[in-house]
Amino acid sequence: MTSLASPALFTLLILFCSTAFSQTDPRERLKYPLAMNIEGQTFPEPEALDLNPMPSLFINTNVSQNSAPQNEPSVCISCKDSNRVVAAWRDFRYGIDPNPIRRVGYSYSTDGGISWAVSQVLDSTLLPGGLTNNSDPVVTVDTSGNFYIAVIAGVGAAGGNLTVAIYKSIDSGVTFSQAFICSQTGIEDKEWITTDLSNTSPYNNNLYISWTSLSLNGIYLTKSSNSGSNWSAPVRVSELNNVQGSNVCISKDGQINVVWMRFIVNSDITYDRSTNGGASFSSDIIVSSGAFPTGLPNNINTFPFIASDNSSGPRSGWLYIVFADKRNGDCDVFLVRSTNAGVNWSAPARVNNDSLGNGKSQYWPVVAVNEYGNIAILFMDNRNTSSNSIIEAYLARSYDGGSTFSNELISSEPSPTAIPGSNVRFGDYIDMDYMGSRILPVWTDERAGGFNMEIYTSEIYDVLPVSGISGIVPTGYRLNQNYPNPFNPSTVISFSLPEAAIVTIEIYTALGTFVKTIVSGNYPAGNHSLNFNSGSLSSGVYFYKMNSAKFSSSRSMILIK
Repeated sequence: MTSLASPALFTLLILFCSTAFSQTDPRERLKYPLAMNIEGQTFPEPEALDLNPMPSLFINTNVSQNSAPQNEPSVCISCKDSNRVVAAWRDFRYGIDPNPIRRVGYSYSTDGGISWAVSQVLDSTLLPGGLTNNSDPVVTVDTSGNFYIAVIAGVGAAGGNLTVAIYKSIDSGVTFSQAFICSQTGIEDKEWITTDLSNTSPYNNNLYISWTSLSLNGIYLTKSSNSGSNWSAPVRVSELNNVQGSNVCISKDGQINVVWMRFIVNSDITYDRSTNGGASFSSDIIVSSGAFPTGLPNNINTFPFIASDNSSGPRSGWLYIVFADKRNGDCDVFLVRSTNAGVNWSAPARVNNDSLGNGKSQYWPVVAVNEYGNIAILFMDNRNTSSNSIIEAYLARSYDGGSTFSNELISSEPSPTAIPGSNVRFGDYIDMDYMGSRILPVWTDERAGGFNMEIYTSEIYDVLPVSGISGIVPTGYRLNQNYPNPFNPSTVISFSLPEAAIVTIEIYTALGTFVKTIVSGNYPAGNHSLNFNSGSLSSGVYFYKMNSAKFSSSRSMILIK
């Protein structure tokens, strides 16, 4: 691989660009809206193009790489070193139906999720009492870079004596040599773990696990203040019964936020919070109620997910909950938000942007917010497929606090959802982490055929931080040519503003297909620059387009790998 273009390849790319954009028929020019590389030139918006259904522009990576079923994945990026990543999943490599052997598999990455180590299985004999049957893995990390995988552990093939437990890694996810029981009060189910990573919180570095106690019919929470070695007595979170699928996140000030589904007739998305480190919880709040999401492949469940904006930006402290229900006749993904620490919640906003009531399903939503306050939502979708049992992973992004969303197909191939039997289902959830400009999703995928469920991910880069490079106020707007050009793998894009302005910069293919937004925000007057990393994009001609209220411009760039 080389970082410089050969003369022949460079000439070929230039000829391709010139040929593609030399159309004279106005109908043809609509196919190539970015051809007019002249500052200030306007051109049709990409929404006017007939680009649906679009192929995915993202490269998918098989993380688990094992021919047996793997499902219910979770992923976490280290807050100490963002190149260290751990993914875990439910693993059936030792046996499937009719005699399933449930274990938890995992892998780690040292380059931010681009490549992965050969997958392994947790040593379940580390847990006392014969709790070798492990399921429902969820990954978190503490400020020291120690990774934790929470599980539901049981005895024997039938999984009796269901227990909440964790495995701990002290070598950045390479091995998990320690294991601890967290709660063993009866029949525990569907736990979720998180860490208080806020340095402004009085409970910094506490670990929290919420779960469903089937024996006590409620949502409970336990915490550890000594890196997982000991856990508090369970505290009841929910006031009402018939609950399942809790998810937990921590606000910047240490507030614990828990969401779950309560079901009797409708799906009631229910929220509660603790402001005293989990010692007690306030009253339950039903933030949304809609028709229960039935009719999904293999009757899978779809639960709510919650995230907090812990940035220092204008929406710091906002909370976001995503969920799926059938209020529109088919299953859609929705978002509600709270701007006052969970006291009040907005009306639900539909996240998926396919036609309303078209009989297609979206489910398994996951929401994450990065340190700039940007929102990413991962979900499964069958809008492009002939059968609702054939699914693809979609990513929605919002840079305005959930007021508007983009939708991007990130699966490079569709996936069936076949199962070998009732004991090895397709799962109940997927997961995603979001740090800086890196979005890291994981989802269950059966593109290999048969019952070969694998865990897939995709390298996704997001809106980039922009730096000021001069205090001199320019006399006009300008979008500069990237440098170097051609480039591999990164290049600098700079622009000038004579006054403060809301600016977006978007990347498009040579054919006008939207790739991603790399800049979105309100910037002061001055000269600004950012470093654009091409990530998993393939070689070719691309365009970057800058928009503000008073200015629009685009330029071409050439990526050669």
